[in-house]
Amino acid sequence: MVLLSILSLNSTAFAADDKPKPEVTVGGLVFAHYGMDLTDGAENFNEFALDRAYLTAKAKITPQFGARLTLDADHMKPVETADGELTIDTKYRLFVKHAYLEYKDFAPGMKVRAGVIDTPYQGYYDKFWEHRYVAKGMSDANGNMSTADLGVSIGGEHAKGLVDWTVGVYNGEGYSKLEVDAGKSVEARITVDPLASKEKARLPLTGFVDYHMVQDGDPIIVYAGAAGFKMPYIWFWGEYTGRSQGDLSAGGYSVSVLPGMPKYFRVIARYDSYDPNTDVEDDASSTIIGGVSHDFYENISLAVTYERTTAEAAPDAPEHGAFLRMQAGF
Repeated sequence: MVLLSILSLNSTAFAADDKPKPEVTVGGLVFAHYGMDLTDGAENFNEFALDRAYLTAKAKITPQFGARLTLDADHMKPVETADGELTIDTKYRLFVKHAYLEYKDFAPGMKVRAGVIDTPYQGYYDKFWEHRYVAKGMSDANGNMSTADLGVSIGGEHAKGLVDWTVGVYNGEGYSKLEVDAGKSVEARITVDPLASKEKARLPLTGFVDYHMVQDGDPIIVYAGAAGFKMPYIWFWGEYTGRSQGDLSAGGYSVSVLPGMPKYFRVIARYDSYDPNTDVEDDASSTIIGGVSHDFYENISLAVTYERTTAEAAPDAPEHGAFLRMQAGF
């Protein structure tokens, strides 16, 4: 009887050991810069700054189930109060950027995510642009799209990357804001890349739409069209983004060209133009970013840039400066 009990316990232990154990990887990414403000009246203001700090844990629970948690840190933005704007705390604060469960390969090339997840368009752009440490995408910078939000999405990649798509239902306010009403946002992106099967060439053609249902008002519609091209010695990205709500409309375009020699340097040339209200004169602005970047290792990069933003209403008083920007990842 004792021998049978021991054998039973041993078999149970072996069975437990045979169960797959989650594989967890942890990584980090830091964006930082030194900048000199060259704007008239800035009086040589300059600063060292930490732009973002990410800590990410990814878990492969089973061959089909996975999870991700990303903690992010930056300065707290000014909080609007009845008396104006008030910054409650100037220290760096920690917050959740991603937190989701993923189920993949239930159908060829497809996956489902639920939680605080990537939105369909901006993450795709950032991956192609590869210089988020230098600048956000135009749509993100102007508040038309958030990089992440709470919701559920389904997407897939087919025919060796020829077609890549994502459709999701989100709160609509973005990961940094609370849900304010019963409305939800339906977002969809489809990308067709005729050169996806080529080893060193990309030609993604992308369409995106976001239909945000507002409980007591007109829906907000955000749409974008983009074309990219990437080879080892030159990258290109051009996009147009529009936004409408009732009689109000906004729009803008962004063009980036990044030629260079990958082992040594890459030239950064980007131009953004954005009009927050097409019915109002002299409220548009344009931004120019020019510089050079160098990749020391994967996720370790430096860029020297000149950045200039000019308001249409004040063309002789641009805001501009020179920057040394860095990303460091592990």
